[in-house]
Amino acid sequence: MELKEFLDKYNTVIAAAIEKNLTPLYNPLRPDGVEDFGKKIPLLRREPFPVQSEVIKGLSKAIYKDGRQHLFLCGEMGSGKSFISLAVVAMSPAPMRTLVVCPTHLVEKWGRETRLSLGDSARLADLSADNAIEILDGLRSIKTPPQSHEIYVIGKERAKLSYGWRPAAVKTKRSKLPHCPGCGKACMDGDDRYMTFSAIARKRLRCSVCGEALWQAENKLRRFAPAEFIKKYLKGFFDLVILDEIQDYKSGDSLQGRAMGYLLSASKRCICLTGTLNGGYADDLFHLLFRMSPAMLKADGFKHGGSNKWLETYGVIERVKKIEDNENYYGRGRRKNEIIRKRPGVSPLVVGKYLLDKSCFIRLADIIDGLPPYEENVLTIKKDPLFGREYEDLEKQLSAAVKSYGTRALGAMLQALLSYPDSCVLFPEHIKIKDKYGEVCGEITAPQIEADNGGLLNKEKELIELIRQEKQQGRKALVYLTFTNTRDIRPRLRRIIEDAGFSAATLDASVAPKRREAWIEKHTKAADILLVNAELVKTGLDLYDFPTVVFYQVGYNIFTLRQAARRSWRIGQSQPVKVYFFCYGNTMQETAISLIAKKLEIALMVEGDLPEGLAEHASGGESLIEEMGKALVEGGNYRGAEAAWACFRKKEIEALLDISGKETIFSEGRRATVKKPENMLTKTTIDKNVVVRVAIIEGRKKKQSTVEVKYGDLESVAGDRAVQFAMF
Repeated sequence: MELKEFLDKYNTVIAAAIEKNLTPLYNPLRPDGVEDFGKKIPLLRREPFPVQSEVIKGLSKAIYKDGRQHLFLCGEMGSGKSFISLAVVAMSPAPMRTLVVCPTHLVEKWGRETRLSLGDSARLADLSADNAIEILDGLRSIKTPPQSHEIYVIGKERAKLSYGWRPAAVKTKRSKLPHCPGCGKACMDGDDRYMTFSAIARKRLRCSVCGEALWQAENKLRRFAPAEFIKKYLKGFFDLVILDEIQDYKSGDSLQGRAMGYLLSASKRCICLTGTLNGGYADDLFHLLFRMSPAMLKADGFKHGGSNKWLETYGVIERVKKIEDNENYYGRGRRKNEIIRKRPGVSPLVVGKYLLDKSCFIRLADIIDGLPPYEENVLTIKKDPLFGREYEDLEKQLSAAVKSYGTRALGAMLQALLSYPDSCVLFPEHIKIKDKYGEVCGEITAPQIEADNGGLLNKEKELIELIRQEKQQGRKALVYLTFTNTRDIRPRLRRIIEDAGFSAATLDASVAPKRREAWIEKHTKAADILLVNAELVKTGLDLYDFPTVVFYQVGYNIFTLRQAARRSWRIGQSQPVKVYFFCYGNTMQETAISLIAKKLEIALMVEGDLPEGLAEHASGGESLIEEMGKALVEGGNYRGAEAAWACFRKKEIEALLDISGKETIFSEGRRATVKKPENMLTKTTIDKNVVVRVAIIEGRKKKQSTVEVKYGDLESVAGDRAVQFAMF
């Protein structure tokens, strides 16, 4: 019996067992101990949604009544985590000093959220300036409790910055190679190769013989990490620390991870906010939990830095043994090499044992009444004959290279296949494959193609047509591009957009993260289009002015895709949000979207909800890049991105209907060219009497007709047309 079938069959029994054995700290049906918080919530400057109010009460009870110190607030993008955490501050019996650590580009947003939520009575201070240490040093003299709530905001990049460093290896009279300052031996790496001073200057390394550090502090910069300063001199000064995007602190020995440890040891309480608590691997949680509950993990036999044991206990490990014939004919046997790889997968025991007592979860489905309709469409565009033959040659070369050299440089190969159809008229492709010693062992090339009389590619024509449609409806578009470094097509795309009579703005990485929100506000007022790499805006920013979102290029980062897709669909948005994924048919672009849809669908079956943190799960346990490499070499049924995405969206909406019974739009894509998969609309546990609104959009002029129909009759209404799904 499959897991989904098991849960569908026994969900009532399982739910009864959970209610019997699990006692939540706060149950909205029995609101004991939160009467004081219920009276304070109406005093907030902003009125929370009903579910947000219950989350605020639950977190406040955990912190102020039950004495729980370190908590997780896990919520989907746009569910209002920042507002909820600030509201918890307002629920405090007495004024508090709160430190907010957030991504640098969200510092100003947190300041605005503070004003909107707590009003002018709260004191707000920005610690992201260069003189942060001087400000913190001045706070040491304050000994009296605060008279009103004080909110201090600092960017996580600024909080982790510490002293500089330089190589500490020495030269000798007999050799110019670096030597260890401890044992005096020449510096060697793990492959018995000599190090150079340039290699030591790039990374803080240690001697492979005695373990001595080959670097030392640089006394010229004289910088002090604010997080370390707070631990050393301001311990107990802050009553609460709010860590935004806590998944960025999961590394064991990174500067951000250390900064988290410093702040947790220096503050009384902490709320950690995230929309992607787990990245699919068990050790993503280990260091976060060890910093939050070290005593619990130590009691279970885990040690700091012992993530391997955690991975073996609660994760998935793949051991690959390679047996090679001994070169000596008269040898005694074969040499065995074992490679250990971690794989996606987390034991459910982690949730029950380590997370439930310190976690609160909120989904967009819980507050969906406050959001406008949302739909996603995949547009499969016919491959342009201009690059068709060259692309096929490139694909064959790369497939042969994987067979000859293995997965070495696989990432560069996939990037070339994903970007070449869009950049072929601007750049040639030249991929060098290097061995483990850095020597070039193979080269693959694809030519730059001359466009006919400056003509447009098919995808560019489709983008202009979509922009024109949205402009007629008074809607602006956000256009995401993935490859903006050596294959940057933004200048060409902007010229094409402006030649068509529209205005465009381009957000570049050169804009400081802290200034990006202000830059967008200033430069996009008169712009119809915003061109940007999704990595620059994927977290935190509210892009309400752009209700149409276009993924002109799609990479293979699932988290970036899901987070960036929701930048416009957030609390406060009043217009329907439409998301389009562009891809050329029969290319790696279509394969990537198909695989992403399949991975999300499989994870959805396991979780029963959109698994933002567990989206890396797959039936074979392989990562997306590995599956794309397999598709490159072996081929496979990875085409039909429109149907694959439609199937995933259907299952996602079914999960929402099962739980919340919200109204749903089922609308056909802009092109009725893909046949509906067999039985795509029949396997469901939704009540057949649920009434849904069906919007059918077809034809080159995109004529739309809308009818209301029972969900059970949806099969006959859809006919043999492709169906896209949208929440309403």
